[in-house]
Amino acid sequence: MTNETIKAWSLGYILDHWVRVIAIAVLVFTGIYIHTPFIAGGPDSFIMAWMRFFHFTAAYALILGLVVRVYMAFKSTFDADWKDFSITENIKNIPDVLGYYLFIKGSHKEYRRYNPLQALAYLFTGVVIIFTALTGAAIYHGKLFALLPSDSFRWVNVMLGGESYTRIWHILSMWYFIIFVLIHMYLAISISMIEKDKTLTSIFTGYKLKKH
Repeated sequence: MTNETIKAWSLGYILDHWVRVIAIAVLVFTGIYIHTPFIAGGPDSFIMAWMRFFHFTAAYALILGLVVRVYMAFKSTFDADWKDFSITENIKNIPDVLGYYLFIKGSHKEYRRYNPLQALAYLFTGVVIIFTALTGAAIYHGKLFALLPSDSFRWVNVMLGGESYTRIWHILSMWYFIIFVLIHMYLAISISMIEKDKTLTSIFTGYKLKKH
């Protein structure tokens, strides 16, 4: 068996990935502080003002990162991978990968870039990003965009049953990202160690190993 070094990620994919990673980290940290300040200072303090600034800056970065990722999925000259996210095809192949993850079987079919669970998780995460952005905009009482009035996202509160419920959903979205990142890191590390294919380092270097 020989190992071939292949290009797994372009520079654009790598940069977009890390922009979203940093944005999520900043959003979680600042979001926890905004909800429950753990550094001295009240709701109108200098620290709170900066936390809110970084929170919204990270939110815009995360949304932009998603837009860029969707664009690359269809238009990337390196690898337009939108076909990898077919919902019906991935659902059909869930048992194959789930059995491998649950240690019921020793291997699974070879997939192009993402296995079915990865593809569905990434697709769902994109939906959660949009949902989180909408709930965040709905509970913010200021003006997000110059051309939109401050109550432009009030319909989100109405749809979810009131602002208090919108806040709960916004917090639950944060916990989704925390759990997603932990599982994502665990799988990246474990697969890299088991397969010895440099999956973990590929998101830094762009290259991984393919066994023949």
